[in-house]
Amino acid sequence: MTRQLHNPGNWDIESIRPQATPFALLSLLPAYSLDMEVLERHYLILQRELHPDRFINKSPREAQTAEMMSAWINRAYTTLKDPVLRAKALLKIKGCMVDECTVFQDNALLEEAMEWRQRLEELQTSAHQKQFQIDLQEAIKACEDDFSKAWDRQDQQALQTSYLRLSYLMKTFKQGQIKQSMQAEDQDPRVLSR
Repeated sequence: MTRQLHNPGNWDIESIRPQATPFALLSLLPAYSLDMEVLERHYLILQRELHPDRFINKSPREAQTAEMMSAWINRAYTTLKDPVLRAKALLKIKGCMVDECTVFQDNALLEEAMEWRQRLEELQTSAHQKQFQIDLQEAIKACEDDFSKAWDRQDQQALQTSYLRLSYLMKTFKQGQIKQSMQAEDQDPRVLSR
């Protein structure tokens, strides 16, 4: 038996807005560890339900509601696919927001962030870059596991610390990818000949 996730024709925007967490919009229980296939399936079902072609013969209000909900569903999907945004959404549900400047008040986090930054700056060879990416991915995975366990325990301090750590690790990972692609361009003979 297929469960209907939502019925767009019966939505009242004003009553949905207060409970419209990304998890609620996609009919998922709030948790850091998500089955990405289930997330994708819920997203596609909802987008199919909200497709503009389904509202051609409906009232303008129903069509507008579906369009707004489609935008909310897209934003929810984007949020839940991104590890940092998903963690931030959970913190918001928990009622604890994290000041990004807090990392500079935690000496251990600051020291770790500086060590990753230094390693990133010192990368010279593609072998070093690959090892850096492997090490960083392992640190990110461990941090995600820490965040997930902290969510299960409802440990607010651990959630905040894990979120801050995950934020800078993901930022460092993206910066490493940018550096790697820039170095690849510098070594590409097609780029050099321009």
